[in-house]
Amino acid sequence: MNESWHLPLEIKIVFLALFTVAGLGLSVWGETEEEVSIWNGGIKLAGTLTRPRAGKPFAAVVLVPGSGPVNRDEEVFGWKPFRVLADHLTRCGLAVLRFDSRGAGGSGGTAYRYELQDVAADVLAAVRYLKSRADIDPRRIGLCGHSQGGIVAPLCGAQSDDISFVICLSGTGLPGDRVFIAQQRAISRAEGVTEREWREDLGDLRKFVGLIRGRAARADLEPVVRAMVSRQIERQTRGTDSPGEKRSSELESKVDCILSGYDTPWFRSFLDYDPGPNLAKVKCPALLVFGELDAQVPPEENRQAMVQALLRGKNSDFTVKTFPGANHLFQAAVTGSPSEYERLGKEFVPGFLDFISSWISERVRQRN
Repeated sequence: MNESWHLPLEIKIVFLALFTVAGLGLSVWGETEEEVSIWNGGIKLAGTLTRPRAGKPFAAVVLVPGSGPVNRDEEVFGWKPFRVLADHLTRCGLAVLRFDSRGAGGSGGTAYRYELQDVAADVLAAVRYLKSRADIDPRRIGLCGHSQGGIVAPLCGAQSDDISFVICLSGTGLPGDRVFIAQQRAISRAEGVTEREWREDLGDLRKFVGLIRGRAARADLEPVVRAMVSRQIERQTRGTDSPGEKRSSELESKVDCILSGYDTPWFRSFLDYDPGPNLAKVKCPALLVFGELDAQVPPEENRQAMVQALLRGKNSDFTVKTFPGANHLFQAAVTGSPSEYERLGKEFVPGFLDFISSWISERVRQRN
């Protein structure tokens, strides 16, 4: 996930193609880019479809973004991972559809005022849109989801036979409440929080999760959030001469931001959701990709849970890959903490793009 206690962070180019991955067909005439509108009931989703100029009908990939109001490039601190990924896949002979999430860019709706199932419905609407196009092969449409998208992609795969493959980048296999606690622990460790300080936070975190799941009033949530943020600010400013007025302003701002992001239908649905049963229903080829240093979706326990679910469902074609030294955004990282994202290089770790495109190439070639 792209959430930290500070805020849900998400989490948050068209070049000429000279050749493509073997088996997908040659695309010597470059690429086209088209602005599209996708409708899910009364919600309009604004997106971009990129495709090669030659070789249709094309196999296609829908990029499913992380949580929060995220634009179609999944932009965070100037890094545009979905733009880079879409360009790479298109140069490899694939059509790629990416769209602004609800409440972002040109899309309708309101950020966080929806549930995970609503996000899945948006993605399935995108798949239906692609199926309606003569230049897209309806038998070869897959999903590539990051973070929240790595939760939603298998949910869609369990609900629709129209999905030919599922890729989960930093997806989860544990129930949401467990992921949230594990995430906060991993971020705290990366930020140098001591075991004693973590134990101070853990009780309030568990209380907070229980209150959110119980649909508690904001007035009951606020004292718990305020206590935790106060401790966090105290640790960060310890030994400094930070003015009390500045600390107070920072406290109020952070408390308001946290409650705005977490006291929402979206976060409640995330905490309540157990991805295991739907992962077990995914029968199409699946790819699970993790970053070794990911502090937002701790890889080891989520990888194990996802693999076990796919095995329970007797999925006969799934692949698991962990990139050493990579964070949640698959950048080369130092600690994996979200606090360092802005300082890191605006590029994927070596081998990431080629690995993804090669895996897709093999699957869509089998269905050609």
